[in-house]
Amino acid sequence: MINLAHEYFEIDRTSPVPAYYQIETDLKKRIMRHEWEINSRLPAEEELAKQYDVSRLTLRQALAELEKDGIIRKQRGKGTFINADPSPFVTELNYSLISSDEIPGQQNRHITAQVLEQRVVTDLFPSVAEHLQLTSADRAIYIKRLFLYDKRPLALGRIYINERYAPGLESKPLINNSISQSMRHYYNQEALFVEDHLEAVRATHNETSLLECKYDAPLILVTGVSYRDKNEPMEYSTTLWAGDSVRFRLHLRRGQQGFLIEP
Repeated sequence: MINLAHEYFEIDRTSPVPAYYQIETDLKKRIMRHEWEINSRLPAEEELAKQYDVSRLTLRQALAELEKDGIIRKQRGKGTFINADPSPFVTELNYSLISSDEIPGQQNRHITAQVLEQRVVTDLFPSVAEHLQLTSADRAIYIKRLFLYDKRPLALGRIYINERYAPGLESKPLINNSISQSMRHYYNQEALFVEDHLEAVRATHNETSLLECKYDAPLILVTGVSYRDKNEPMEYSTTLWAGDSVRFRLHLRRGQQGFLIEP
């Protein structure tokens, strides 16, 4: 085994970033480059503490964060083992998560969805009513789902659908947990195009619990509106992606006015 961290990584003692977090980050990188395989045992705490030239207390703080994230597991009397690959989920930035039939993933990695809520709402938030062009007398179908990547929370999605286009959807099972499949199957409805906006946000206490992330962890909020045609919004969605678990990929092609995102 090559102790890459011991040879190449040195903690920056002048940095405001805590030493344990620097170690946690470096250990993630070592796991991602397969210095240790899944289910193999990490070196003993004493050996790792020597590699990073820190106390065992500092090293244990780093390991505790990795364990909290589900990357390692401790077995009493046996040691600490690699539990999961921390490699981020990589996806194309050219679709709406909430409206897609399925979430494109990487080979041999699995995306699943859990429906947390599915009901009719009447007291709509002003932002929802505005995006769907609804009045105070209108109703919407609300569906809240948690997406998992190899059983790790990846994204929390909320979608509001104009009830006019999906009457009774609150009591129907989603086809393959997919809203777009369900809309086609039950109502012969399909979005023509989607407008998405991205921004960085902080999680609320409830979102932190569902996504199993730290309170100060960065999240990527994708807000989208799906249209039946250019004048008829059908769905309004918000999706919170775990910022430390996902990467968006863009394909750019040179055009007459510079580089453009490929469709």
